[in-house]
Amino acid sequence: MKKLLAIVVLVMLWCNISYSDIKSDASETILKASACYSSLPSYAQKGAVDSYLDAMTYWNDAVKEDNMGDPRRLASAFYRNAIAYGGVVLRIGSAYGSQACRQ
Repeated sequence: MKKLLAIVVLVMLWCNISYSDIKSDASETILKASACYSSLPSYAQKGAVDSYLDAMTYWNDAVKEDNMGDPRRLASAFYRNAIAYGGVVLRIGSAYGSQACRQ
């Protein structure tokens, strides 16, 4: 019984650490994507605007879910989507040669 309880506690700790990692990765990616997008010239921003807006939308939704206590368990999915779309912005910016877009 003690082993089962220890396993349950370890799994719960792992899930919390994993969630914190996703949240901090999303925060870092969004900050980089914002700096990257701002550093691009207007013609390059036209190619990245949809991904940038999607990244910001998912980030804002994740933060709102977090602030509500994440009752539907959607925040981690929103954070992962923000990371994915932020990564697209960084790749587009890197393709244009922006130094602020290096990953």
